[in-house]
Amino acid sequence: MRQDFNHHGGVAIIRAKDFAPQESTRAVPRVGVVANPRSHRNSGGSRPTELPEAIVFKREPASRNELVSVLTQFVNEGVDLIVIDGGDGTVRDVLSVAHMVYRGHLPRVAVIPSGKTNALALDLGLPAHWSLGDAIRAHVENRIADREPVHVHWNNNALPDQLGFIFGLGVFSRATLLAQRVHRKGMFNNIAVALTVAMALLKSLVGGPRNSWRRGDMARVSRNGVEIFAERVYLMLASTLRNMPVGLRPFGRIRDGLKFLTIKAPPRALFRNVLPVLKGQESPQLEADGYIRRDVDKVYLSLDRGFILDGEQFPGGNLIVSRGRPIQFVVPA
Repeated sequence: MRQDFNHHGGVAIIRAKDFAPQESTRAVPRVGVVANPRSHRNSGGSRPTELPEAIVFKREPASRNELVSVLTQFVNEGVDLIVIDGGDGTVRDVLSVAHMVYRGHLPRVAVIPSGKTNALALDLGLPAHWSLGDAIRAHVENRIADREPVHVHWNNNALPDQLGFIFGLGVFSRATLLAQRVHRKGMFNNIAVALTVAMALLKSLVGGPRNSWRRGDMARVSRNGVEIFAERVYLMLASTLRNMPVGLRPFGRIRDGLKFLTIKAPPRALFRNVLPVLKGQESPQLEADGYIRRDVDKVYLSLDRGFILDGEQFPGGNLIVSRGRPIQFVVPA
């Protein structure tokens, strides 16, 4: 977890006369809230909300160790629903630790989209005003949608496994630094994504092959013990989301599963190909120019440089990137 989390604990029993539980849920659901008070929309504290009857455990862990303790408490308390109040980075942190604590068998999860970027919330169709009360009611009414995360594992367990939804390297890493500058100027979500993409493309289109934006990163890809790719890549992007921000469709048609887009470096005919790629168009010419789309369940990567997972940089090395076990998220009607 980021060190800017504050620690706060508390248990609340909240009652409402109009609560009508479904037979498939506990009469009074037990809800564990992990909140990041520094998230963009929280501004120092979780937003107040009118709740149905529930037992709510709210925590604001300040470190990964505290997060492990919090989620272990949720296990011991028999929490039915984990609510993550934060942006994509907070979601990644909580799901990654929960995967370890719950040994891969997580309870239902809700997301309160309060970060600078909320790609998962967009994919789930969560409105900006989605609240804790909305999430609890959705849980009680069994309104759920499955999403499979991108599961990153370092060989020899060099680092703890990470679960996220958007994995990228090459120009994606450089664009993430740009996005941080865009956020500092007060632009967030789709506006920030659109501006970042435009700026990254502009920087990629100017200059020659030695332009750092075009040069790319070295990536070695293997499956079933056989190396199938070893080249510099301008971009490698992977996601299990169905819908990407700003309506972008880098993987082509909308579908489930772990999807990859790899663009060889330096990118060929970038000016001609960029719009067809972003719009999801498919043609033999794109692959001939080194714009490769693939669906996989598991791939072995060897990276000299780091990669980005849901907005944060992680070190490279020998990795297994796979389609994670489905997680049940609560969603609007």
